[in-house]
Amino acid sequence: MEPSSTDIINPNWGIFGIVLLLGFAMIFLPKKYALVPLFIVAAFITLGQYVVIGPAHFTMLRVMMVFGFLRIAIIQDHAVLSFSPLDKAMIAWSISTIITYTILWQTGQAFANRVGLCFDTVGVYFLCRLYLTSIEDVTRMIVVCIALMIPLAGAMTYEFVTGKNLFYFLGGVPEISELRNGRVRCQGSFRHPILMGTFGATMLPIIISLWWQQGVSKLLTFSGIVAAFVIVICSGSSGALMASLYGILGLMLWVLKDHMRFVRWIMVGLIIALQLSMKSPVWYVLARLSSLTGGTGWHRAYLIDQAIRYFNEWWLIGTKVTAHWMPTGLLIDPTKADITNQYLVQGVNGGIITMILFIVIVVRGFMGVGHAVRGLSPGNFGNRFIVWAMGASLFAHAVSFISVSYFDQIQVFWFFLMAAIAISADCVSVPVQTAFTKITVLPTKSLASHFDARQ
Repeated sequence: MEPSSTDIINPNWGIFGIVLLLGFAMIFLPKKYALVPLFIVAAFITLGQYVVIGPAHFTMLRVMMVFGFLRIAIIQDHAVLSFSPLDKAMIAWSISTIITYTILWQTGQAFANRVGLCFDTVGVYFLCRLYLTSIEDVTRMIVVCIALMIPLAGAMTYEFVTGKNLFYFLGGVPEISELRNGRVRCQGSFRHPILMGTFGATMLPIIISLWWQQGVSKLLTFSGIVAAFVIVICSGSSGALMASLYGILGLMLWVLKDHMRFVRWIMVGLIIALQLSMKSPVWYVLARLSSLTGGTGWHRAYLIDQAIRYFNEWWLIGTKVTAHWMPTGLLIDPTKADITNQYLVQGVNGGIITMILFIVIVVRGFMGVGHAVRGLSPGNFGNRFIVWAMGASLFAHAVSFISVSYFDQIQVFWFFLMAAIAISADCVSVPVQTAFTKITVLPTKSLASHFDARQ
């Protein structure tokens, strides 16, 4: 039976009360700590905690988003946002997501679903853009993430040893951990071990970069590095392990930062050489890697094959049915294959335009990193290297997207990363003000002083 407009279901009332307290804290905390409650909820409260009011599902994360926008309306201490290319790509992607999915399913529920998704994800991005206005602000939030990851790693260790998930009582996660080949795969508060492991892996390069950041405790940084590795290892995910290696490789490319165009062409040449030398398409490298690291690389490679084969079914606005793409054992329900590819998920749910716009977001992110690294003073190694680490983290995400789709709170940390890159790029933008355009992000209270300084 569908819930009525007054039904409120499935909350643990104690947890719900804590979330409400965190929500009010989000409104009244000093600006530099305004986002901390949001990240606490993202790290520790499962998506199994929710309330339903009419057609709207409010996870605890979504409740926190409401409080975040209430702060904007009440306190009005946010930055004045001028839209960068990355911001515009985010908006275009969200609009395309909503329109195409609604047309595909032609129901009010589909519209509500996509609006809610964009409220959660793009909403996080713009909250970060409005309340973090400098690399120092971003660094502070990374330190907060470390403080959250340390107890999370402790919970993962307990789960790894006992096989029982401490977050079970919150709902949305199983009590007994998944086993693969006799090994426990821990997921903590996340919906899947791969996503938990990917979270730790993609945070790793940014945490490592804090070692050279002035004012950040070396002990805290070391603890964060250990916590990230623990999360990756306890997840039992070969994909997460590879993502951590991609992130570290990205950090090591710092020595070639002035020659990245050459590096990119080398990578393109390598892909072409593999395509010419392999009997199968180049994406079957995933299958060969999985034979060394474990995992289901063949499934991921075959999925790309099938998406190309059935391109005519999904390219316009997506498709409702993908069951015939994969063997029966790899279906998540009678109509859907398990689309373990973030890029293909965009296409299946929104067609080729939505997929392209998502790729544009990733590309704009890399461009923002390059712009910031070139624009920051060569003497400011700490800030330049932390921005470079954001690019390494983005690289880990971008490669992971080939083998996993994001559907839980990892999206908070993904969109935080993209906001951090946009903020870093803004920090080196040349202030330009016209009657129609603003090219920088400025705190509201500093607008007058900014204009005075320019005169």
